[in-house]
Amino acid sequence: MERIILHIDVNSAFLSWSALKLLEEGYSKDIRNEISVIAGNPKKRHGVIVAASIPAKKMGIKPPINLYEARKKYNDLIVVTPDYEYYYKKSKELIDYLKSLFTDIQQYSIDECFIDYTSFKKLYGNEVDFAYKLKDEIYKRFKFTVNIGIGNNKLCAKMASDFEKPNKVHTLYYYEFKDKVWNMDISNLFMAGKASCKKLRELNINTIGELANSDLNMLIRNLKSQGKLLYEYANGIDDSPLDIDRYDERKGIGFSRTLEYDMENVEEIYKYLYDFSKKISEKLREKSVYANTLVITIRNSSFKTYNHQQKFFNGINLTDDIYQKSKDLFIQTWDKEPIRLIGLRVTDFTDSNSFQLSIFDENIKEKEDEKIQNIIDKINKDYGKEVINKGNKLI
Repeated sequence: MERIILHIDVNSAFLSWSALKLLEEGYSKDIRNEISVIAGNPKKRHGVIVAASIPAKKMGIKPPINLYEARKKYNDLIVVTPDYEYYYKKSKELIDYLKSLFTDIQQYSIDECFIDYTSFKKLYGNEVDFAYKLKDEIYKRFKFTVNIGIGNNKLCAKMASDFEKPNKVHTLYYYEFKDKVWNMDISNLFMAGKASCKKLRELNINTIGELANSDLNMLIRNLKSQGKLLYEYANGIDDSPLDIDRYDERKGIGFSRTLEYDMENVEEIYKYLYDFSKKISEKLREKSVYANTLVITIRNSSFKTYNHQQKFFNGINLTDDIYQKSKDLFIQTWDKEPIRLIGLRVTDFTDSNSFQLSIFDENIKEKEDEKIQNIIDKINKDYGKEVINKGNKLI
């Protein structure tokens, strides 16, 4: 049976989710239809833009430019602070819904996932027809749009979803690959980062088709293992399975993500660390355990991997604790090279925790936070979704 993979990507996720939150709070405008952006710190003129509306993009305002540059293009720009707790809530609602339909899902980031549709074709029918129904159902249920890419592997499905946006369904089957993407600039190839593209252009390779027809040995000499990977991708080759989130309590609980491009923006990395921290903390509390060791993994654009860990006297299982400690560990570990993969893991579990009392009562507060989080967990579990969340500020 021919493999069929779907890639679902929320259109302008942070912008869309912020728009929904503002509408829920009574804001009169839908910022998706305005010249608007999401930026880390609106009070700082050099705050980095992490998302932009379609009207803003049409004016040349889009990530990763800063607010100072954006306001030179349009002074009355609407700027909204990101709310990652709310984003996580909307992401989880979508993933939980998809899990009610499918068994094999890989959440690739907070706003996108892969689905293996192969065995479900008999149940749901033709994948293209179903994708249109699914896209419309997602909008009906959640009030935000998605693009759905369809292909015979993850690479093709991912690239298909990046075609024309928003609210579209696109296919990129094996037999379509040459006609649909070989004329594209190499920067459009998945995993072709700035450094790789620069080197390829120096080799007079400017399109995906030129890369696909290049000498493999020459590419390996110049780009090492990345050369082989990009050669295969340029030819539509990707046999990777879905990386379904699984963990082994004996080894730890952890998540990692291979990034779409070489990343140097710390605020962007922090978004992944927060997402990982949230998932890890939930699994720890599900098992009623604490972790005494935190491990961060960084792989740079040269494919060199660094692991750094930190042990704690008091175990941790709260999102804020894991997130703040992961940021500190990241800064200690990162060598400022562009990042290709980021991962976070906890180990050394214990089913009890002892807090050393201090005159500053910091540990008493931590114990109270844990009680509050356990109450929130119970309410959410009883109602089957995240109806309540603990307030959080990401800085």
